[in-house]
Amino acid sequence: MAEAPQKIAGADGTTVAYRQYGDGPRLITCLHSLALDGSWYAPLAEALGDEYRLLAPDFRGHGESVRGESAPTLGLVARDIAAIWDAEDIKSSVVLGISLGGMVAQAVTGSFPDRVDAQILMATRGGYDEAATRGTLARAAEVRAPNGLERAEEMTMRRWFGDGSRNTADPLVRQARAQFLGAGGNTIAEYFEAMTQVGDFHTDSPPPTLVIGGDDDQSTPRAVIEQLAASLAGAQLRFAKGGHLVAFENPYEVAATVRPFLDSLDCWTQ
Repeated sequence: MAEAPQKIAGADGTTVAYRQYGDGPRLITCLHSLALDGSWYAPLAEALGDEYRLLAPDFRGHGESVRGESAPTLGLVARDIAAIWDAEDIKSSVVLGISLGGMVAQAVTGSFPDRVDAQILMATRGGYDEAATRGTLARAAEVRAPNGLERAEEMTMRRWFGDGSRNTADPLVRQARAQFLGAGGNTIAEYFEAMTQVGDFHTDSPPPTLVIGGDDDQSTPRAVIEQLAASLAGAQLRFAKGGHLVAFENPYEVAATVRPFLDSLDCWTQ
């Protein structure tokens, strides 16, 4: 069971919330998707079992975290993660991120390489070419327009859940829709803009890396996942059954997929 959210204050007026699941000796910092929050990792924590402790922040402007005066960037959110580690006296951690969270994970690795023991990057990308950048910045402009948030919600839910996006009986769909709208157009737009920066954090000497895609991901296609894995020296590549939010849709299969990689790490014995 998770503790009540803990919070730390930042100099620019932000308050960053985070949850902890489990108290095992193996620490993983888990970074969520756009519009969601750290609570989505509770089922994965249960699936991984008692050996693990999951630290799950809410990004600025998400969940119980306050945006602050500064527009969010991947680098700024990465510094928020490091500040949580400092507050918890954590010297280093395995980092796991899905979608936007996978981009933040890369920013954490690029900004604080000595503090990342390994990274697990799910349903995410490592860079945007010129066309992808233009498209994403156009999505940011559209979501700020009148009724733009509602249009973006429909498009995003289809990308995340496919034909299941209109299944109002699915609690994940209901929660994702509510949180997307609750985040507000400006927050969604600012993070769309921030996502285009992920290539700035590419490293030629990555830590041990596992890249995971959902085999039915309609938002981040297989080719993008394969390209990310190929760009990171020594990265392992796996696919799990599910869509874009595979870690939340199918936590037990994802736990089984990541466990051999986690077991192979030597950071647990240091």
